[in-house]
Amino acid sequence: MCSIEYDAEVAAPPKHLDVAFFEEVLETALRTARGVQLLSIHIRMGSSTGENYCSQIYRTKVVYRLPGQADQHMMFIVKSIPRVESVEFIEDLQVYLKEKVTYHDVLPRLELLMKCKRRFGPKLFQCLKQPENTLVFEDLGHSGFVMASRESGLNEEHCRLVMERLAEFHATSMALAVLDPHIFEAYSDGMLSPNGLAKDDGMLMRFFADNGEELHTVVSSWPGYERIAEKIGKYMKNQRSNLVRAQALQAKEIRVLNHGDLWVNNLLFKYDNAKRPQDLIFIDFQLSVWGSPGIDLNYFFYTSLSLEVLRHNRPMLLRTYHTRLSETLLNLDLGIPVPSYEQILEEVHRRECYGFFASYGIFPTVSQDKSQTADNNLENFTDANFAKQKVRQMFESKRLRETLRYTLPHFERAGVLD
Repeated sequence: MCSIEYDAEVAAPPKHLDVAFFEEVLETALRTARGVQLLSIHIRMGSSTGENYCSQIYRTKVVYRLPGQADQHMMFIVKSIPRVESVEFIEDLQVYLKEKVTYHDVLPRLELLMKCKRRFGPKLFQCLKQPENTLVFEDLGHSGFVMASRESGLNEEHCRLVMERLAEFHATSMALAVLDPHIFEAYSDGMLSPNGLAKDDGMLMRFFADNGEELHTVVSSWPGYERIAEKIGKYMKNQRSNLVRAQALQAKEIRVLNHGDLWVNNLLFKYDNAKRPQDLIFIDFQLSVWGSPGIDLNYFFYTSLSLEVLRHNRPMLLRTYHTRLSETLLNLDLGIPVPSYEQILEEVHRRECYGFFASYGIFPTVSQDKSQTADNNLENFTDANFAKQKVRQMFESKRLRETLRYTLPHFERAGVLD
């Protein structure tokens, strides 16, 4: 009889993750149902408390036996997206359906276009819609992939690799759109979709509004930033329309499949013996969106780079991105026009507003000290008092304030605040 064992840190054992569920997962992973005998299942938390807002992540070890063979085991990552009324934006943005389609249909086709020389995401073994939206992936940690530090920001070497892989991802999506013109019609919703931001009392809009209000309060106290503070105040009076416009499709722009939530925790790196990054794989495609590559590029720049890299290496990173994008499109040989470097710069400039959103709407959470994130979860953020206190705490971050002192004048010069 197979047993399920939970680590003590699993406060509420997920009842839907039972023996029958893992039997089906294992059969899919092994590609056989003949003689597979489940012996034990061990479930522990797969991410630190406060590192994931929209899902519960479990790391699962399944021990099994095949006829005539010694006991073996496989590791899986289980992602459960809770059904909570107060966070209706999860349903509004169809995050479960989008992620399932991305892993089942889109990523394998993009990898085939790369002639299987590149992997963009982990293998998906199982999906479950009821009682909770659940996805089961291979555990890439078993293959040596790990997260980098979100608290310090990525250095130049990490960022160059991200630019190369992102360019390949974007280029192959452009090719897939030519081969299957309707494939990305379901990707109109992203983080700043009108559907997710429609309600003043919706969690997403309240979270961004609290962050914007705190940004204005903090910057208003900085000598020399009076003009910028005044512009931020005006910007926040029309915050929803400014947010929606930051993502909305524009005429005559380059269009790619954006990851949509491209920050350090959604990147898994593999290192050589000298601790240099050699490969990376993307995870968490629930907010992917079809649109300008400026969306991913700006979001990544203003959530995940160290301040030193952001100050000094941004042009070089965009050159790296453009070079690999061009090479990939030419190698695909589908007659897709190759954008010039100037066109990429234009896309990034047009979406600086998305970078501004990322800098105050997302980066405060990313830059928060790990010791302060234990109570960060969706349920707590539904409490207005908790949310306001947490936002104040986030904006006290030294890294955040140093970064904003550099980026806000940049956004003003780019015309984002006008």
